Amino acid sequence: MPTLETTFKDLESLTGMTLPADKLDSLLDWVKGELKDFDLKTGTLKIELNDTNRPDLWTVEGIARQLRGGRSPSGRPWEEIFAESKGVDPLPSIRVHPSVSRVRPVIGGFIARGPALGEEGLTQLIQTQERLSELYGRKRADVAIGIYPLRTLRFPLLYEAVAPDSVTFVPLGSNSSLSLRNILENHPKGRTYKNLLSSRDVYPVLRDDSGTVLSFPPIINARDTGEVSSTDSELFVEATGIDSGRVNLVINILAANLFDRGFTLTPVTVEENGIRTTYPRMEGPEVLVPADLPERITGEVIDRDLFQRKLLDYGYVEVEIRNDGYQVRAPFYRDDLLHPVDCVEDFLIARGYDTFTPSLPASFTSGKEASSREPEELVRHLMTGMGFQEILSNILTSLEKDTQDLGRPSDKTVEIDNPVSRQFSVVRSTLLSFLLSAESQSSRYPYPHRLFEVGEALEKTSGSPSSVQEKMLFAGLLSHPQASFSELAGMIFEVLRTMGHEPSLSPLESCPYIAGRSGSIQIEKNRDPVGEIGEVHPEWLERWGIRMPSVLFEIDLSKMYPGLYIERK
Repeated sequence: MPTLETTFKDLESLTGMTLPADKLDSLLDWVKGELKDFDLKTGTLKIELNDTNRPDLWTVEGIARQLRGGRSPSGRPWEEIFAESKGVDPLPSIRVHPSVSRVRPVIGGFIARGPALGEEGLTQLIQTQERLSELYGRKRADVAIGIYPLRTLRFPLLYEAVAPDSVTFVPLGSNSSLSLRNILENHPKGRTYKNLLSSRDVYPVLRDDSGTVLSFPPIINARDTGEVSSTDSELFVEATGIDSGRVNLVINILAANLFDRGFTLTPVTVEENGIRTTYPRMEGPEVLVPADLPERITGEVIDRDLFQRKLLDYGYVEVEIRNDGYQVRAPFYRDDLLHPVDCVEDFLIARGYDTFTPSLPASFTSGKEASSREPEELVRHLMTGMGFQEILSNILTSLEKDTQDLGRPSDKTVEIDNPVSRQFSVVRSTLLSFLLSAESQSSRYPYPHRLFEVGEALEKTSGSPSSVQEKMLFAGLLSHPQASFSELAGMIFEVLRTMGHEPSLSPLESCPYIAGRSGSIQIEKNRDPVGEIGEVHPEWLERWGIRMPSVLFEIDLSKMYPGLYIERK
């Protein structure tokens, strides 16, 4: 869980309130935090956050803001965040060259002007930069942040990708000029984050209008242009990454934090392929909370005005009472509203869990394994007894891996709206691609390889486009120099007979199998097949980078045991 260090004095100053030191731990319930250490002599605090869904709370400014109910310390409305930019035309800009589209395509930023940062402000700004880049940005792979003193910069800036040896500059922590390639090989930060760019033939660079290098994202800033001090009062803040939503959230959090420290902001326009995007983008997430949801969750009659008031007290920008529920909008520095239940949880925090009357369950039940799990556990027992090793893969995958890489159509694949990444854009419809992927990475281990997996999958059904069928699949792979259809079929038939079925085969011609060496598996005559088995065609073995003959099978347990898995709407 994220842990941050600050001082009681700074936290109290940011809240604009006198905080009772002896009740600080209970106050942190509002941010799902816990006081881990409080040094009374130095006033140093260590706060552990138990909620990883809100990166805005991973900062002392965010904690103070939540304790204030989303208001600024001075009471300034959020509309004043861009007070100094009124009448500025054109806005400072960053020009994005098409060359970065295949390396690190997204960039955004803003300018902040205010009082000198001071030692505490600088310390917290650096902590926030590192924490958001490392945790939320997944060790800078998704998002990395750069902060610069404004006095050294000339706009517009240019963000482009260049050859590794074509640009040199003096990075932070160094006294000599290094090429981008040398930074990755010899600089401590370069060695730490080398894996993010080492496979690329061009590297991203951010320069100002005079050609001076600001940074080598996401690795290191230039020493002359990217070293911020406690006396700086004018800053340029940027973030780069691969997802615009994540980059925008990080920029919004930093903008809100600096506003809370007395800064006002000037937006920056990003120009790419004739399209202009202005950062920060101040829109917060919206959701409709059904009218009866608070009562269903709390078990109490909830006054509608109270629900509205408590959410506003907690920092929500807007809570509109409607006949069908509550239309709520969260502030721009949050993106964690994935379901209306999240809003009800915030209401419970704002009202206080101690205000609810506890009640004991009216009945007692003992737990046991669901009957639907019995076939799965039997399969696992039988397969491990035959020397197979179980793997566990992610239920989300890419469309290409689920379809194209197996030579199969995508008409039954369940796709996700607005996925975070293309790598996890669909719900798997088969386990075969995961077995092939595991085998492709296992070539250095002794043969034979025997792998299997039991897991859920989804596929679209005929009729309504919103109807999907949940499947429980059982699949396996056999790979060694003499691996054959008959060898694996004999093993699987023995498993099915032990489960009380008499299997048979019918002809099947389908990718990725060799024609004539594959078949559909049936367990009763005149009944639809329950699975498939076949030797993988050399073309598909080469595509997956597998060097040994391999045989696959996949069986749908939900067809063998009708009624255990139902159609989902």
